Amino acid sequence: MARREDDDRTWGMKVTESLLRFFGPASIRRTPPIPPSAEDLARDAALRSSLQRVTRPDGHVYLVERKD
Repeated sequence: MARREDDDRTWGMKVTESLLRFFGPASIRRTPPIPPSAEDLARDAALRSSLQRVTRPDGHVYLVERKD
């Protein structure tokens, strides 16, 4: 099969598109989001109180323990 002049897709894109026949498009939730549980909120609060976000000069972000 010859390539059309207006077809600028890469071979990877063509493979991905051919797999859509079997796997279908990404699944998208159309219902309202599920609110976090009390356990999740407590865990989040504990992590935020014990860890600190630090950004290096090169832009990388990492977490370190807070100094009391």
